[in-house]
Amino acid sequence: MSVNSDAELGQLSETKLALHQARPRILSRPVAEIADVLGRVGERFSDPGDQLRRMALDKLPSEAKLSRELAEVVLDGMAAGWTREALSKMLKNEFADPALLDGLVRAQQRGNNRSLSVPSVMAVGPTLCIQISSGSVPGVGVNALIRSLLVKAPTLIKPGVGDVVLTRLFAEALSEADTELGSAVAVRYWSGGEDYELTEQAVAGADTVVVYGSDESVLSVRATVPASCRFIAYHHRFGVGIVGREKLKGTMTHLAEEVARAVAMFENRGCVCPQVLFVERGGDVKVEALAHLIAESLERLASEWPSHVEPVFTDRESAVLRQARDTIEIHQAAGFVRMLHGGLENWTVVSERDLLQLPFLPGRSLRIRSVQNLEDVPSLLGEACRHIQSVGYAVDEGRVNDLAVLFGRAGASRFVPFDGMSFPPAWWLHDGQGPLRALIRWVEVQ
Repeated sequence: MSVNSDAELGQLSETKLALHQARPRILSRPVAEIADVLGRVGERFSDPGDQLRRMALDKLPSEAKLSRELAEVVLDGMAAGWTREALSKMLKNEFADPALLDGLVRAQQRGNNRSLSVPSVMAVGPTLCIQISSGSVPGVGVNALIRSLLVKAPTLIKPGVGDVVLTRLFAEALSEADTELGSAVAVRYWSGGEDYELTEQAVAGADTVVVYGSDESVLSVRATVPASCRFIAYHHRFGVGIVGREKLKGTMTHLAEEVARAVAMFENRGCVCPQVLFVERGGDVKVEALAHLIAESLERLASEWPSHVEPVFTDRESAVLRQARDTIEIHQAAGFVRMLHGGLENWTVVSERDLLQLPFLPGRSLRIRSVQNLEDVPSLLGEACRHIQSVGYAVDEGRVNDLAVLFGRAGASRFVPFDGMSFPPAWWLHDGQGPLRALIRWVEVQ
């Protein structure tokens, strides 16, 4: 082990000790007060006149590999969940009485039997929470910090490589606004793949570890966590879209625009972005026509939200994209697919007869598959359903619930119109569970 590595491990141990010492102070703070402070800090990222927002927008494009225009849209969407109003709603949505996080609260009587004792209960957050992210979607780290602090858990976070700026700026602004709450947060970045010893040191002694990332990233961290430690995994997930035949009528320009925006957001890197669009055959407008409309919308978005232009990143992504398109052109010559793309722009739309084993398409890419019935989609996806996060839909209202039940039982955790895909509310059921309840344990006094 190098001298530098020894020093980093020592610093990590000191950081965790300081976090442990911060816990008694934040336990004494009412959760409503904590939410108010966090919301005031979060709201600064939405204020055009605030220096904190300007700093974020100066640094975010280069780190997250987003254009300035798209970075601003992403920041606005993410910061909408960091307001005082949003955090208050999250607390009330997850706990009938948020005061459960402050101490014992008398539980509601169960049933009509008055002879049953009614216990007092409280919700207790981790003594030390370690949050590890390996993703590139900006804002995930801030969400993680807010969730931890709302359950009064001192937190060490390693943000994803594309999310360091926002996480650090939020933590620094929190320290300025409230020294006591700021002392309960530490932001450290290291390469999870290269610095395995730092990851081991980080999780040692924690009673809760939360990991965001690929299946491989989750497994590598899980191997370091003892059985007595709560392990929460937000593993690889992706989004899909569905369009009912009853919506294939008229101009469909608005629908195509909604789908294109959901694809382009985050440069299609997030689990809330549709990777595949399933379109039901038999509508007034052909599936191929919808594909052309989506392609036209993506072309317009290339001007409104340009792609990132950093030469090294752009050249690397372009090379992968060119190679993938070349391979798809072979399938197109055989009549299996139809491809539309933006040339030098990074959008691609591929219409398929079947879900083929096509190469990975980076950038704003969408695969479109026509189906006889939307009810067949879960069986077509098979085991991949367990990785579905969001299902964006355009179907008649009378079909929504039945399809939601079908996709939910197959593995999806969110069923939402296309215009709501990109930015779930703060209180959404992340991977099918409440983000605050996932972190707490219950104490019952009878």
